[in-house]
Amino acid sequence: MADAHEVLSRLDSEGIEHLWVIFHDYSGRSCTKTVPKDKFADIFKNGVVFARADLDFNLEDHMAPGSMFTADTGDFLAVPDPNSYAVIPYRERTALMYAFMRDDDGAPWEACPRTQLERMVEVYATEGLSVRAAFESEFILFEPTDDGEYRPAATDGMFTVAGLDRHYSLCKLIIESLHGMSVSVEQLGKEYGPGQYEATTHYDEPTKAADDFCTFKEVVRALARDAGWVASFMPKPYVDMPGSGLHVHLSVWDAEGRRELSMGEGEEDPLSPLGRNFLGGLLAHAAALTAIGAPLVNSYKRLLPGTWAPAHICWGVGNRAALVRIPSMSRRRHMEFRSADCACNPFIFLTALMAAGLDGIRSQIEPPPPVDYDVGSISTREEAEARAIEFLPRSLPEALQALEADEVVARALGSIVLSEFLKVKRSELAAYNLHVHPWERKMYLEAI
Repeated sequence: MADAHEVLSRLDSEGIEHLWVIFHDYSGRSCTKTVPKDKFADIFKNGVVFARADLDFNLEDHMAPGSMFTADTGDFLAVPDPNSYAVIPYRERTALMYAFMRDDDGAPWEACPRTQLERMVEVYATEGLSVRAAFESEFILFEPTDDGEYRPAATDGMFTVAGLDRHYSLCKLIIESLHGMSVSVEQLGKEYGPGQYEATTHYDEPTKAADDFCTFKEVVRALARDAGWVASFMPKPYVDMPGSGLHVHLSVWDAEGRRELSMGEGEEDPLSPLGRNFLGGLLAHAAALTAIGAPLVNSYKRLLPGTWAPAHICWGVGNRAALVRIPSMSRRRHMEFRSADCACNPFIFLTALMAAGLDGIRSQIEPPPPVDYDVGSISTREEAEARAIEFLPRSLPEALQALEADEVVARALGSIVLSEFLKVKRSELAAYNLHVHPWERKMYLEAI
């Protein structure tokens, strides 16, 4: 564990002159100010000042109606976490640190997603448990066109050598840059869609795992931008292209992180009794979790039956159509939650996942039997009911309603994060509902 003194020494020895202090708002956007060298020591004592109202802006950069934080509600302090320090190798003499949001007096603040995640880690510790997580992200490389649209950077096939080799200089630079920032990439390859790539970061404790995901996104976007491309993590950019998702790999360990507790030991047991209960909690709270992990109107154009993205609340061993997958019965036994996308705030999402799993453990929730067929082929509610399977929320409004009604997840997030997240997302939904889309003119303008 690093401390402020150690980081100040590294800033000096590594010749850093600019430090980006970054926090993540309720939409998951990374927000920052750069701090010059002569102010480095001050930020560990006093933080970097931001308006509380910054947290209630949506992705249109408009304040959500009914926001708790308005122009008259003052400031919060972004206090950097020494454990998150990393030099940015592609920006001269520049480093970054992720921050806790603190109250004016420097005390922990309930509105901070990073703080709420740390509190959930502490709750697990009191139970003699801990969680390890890793993020598997998909993105698409696009080239902007003159008409304001985008075309994929290439059309190579899934996992082909040509698909990797075509942008190998960029892929290599991404991996090397992340390695220099203490982010270990397990693998990076060409995915199914045109211009689509996928990478997985290494298992770690929850806050570090979320930090690594944020760093991965920033590095990919920055290096692609420098190379003349647009790297998009949008869930469903075009109707005729595959979507991009975010799979979260999870396992439960003892408090010291030395012994895994959630996986079964026998050849016929994918999960231990504790692991089954953790999984039961994930499934019991799946609707609310989907609201946080898939927080855009656009997210639900990806979560459809028959698309390789999950649309049903179920689990299976090796089953890529299920919401929760146990990849295999070998050493790769762990839980993979598959309904999220990269639009989420990973600190909020991991807090919710851990809360759901802990509720499963405490309440001894038993999951249903695993599915051993392509559940993605079930497209109607009648078919689903016949097999005793529920659909995930089919739209953002439905998901947000489920989140608002879920007492376990709401309690873990805290009243501020929950209420303001709902306001921000519903403000984006209202903007979408009022917008007249090109499809509507194509369909109706001359026909009516």
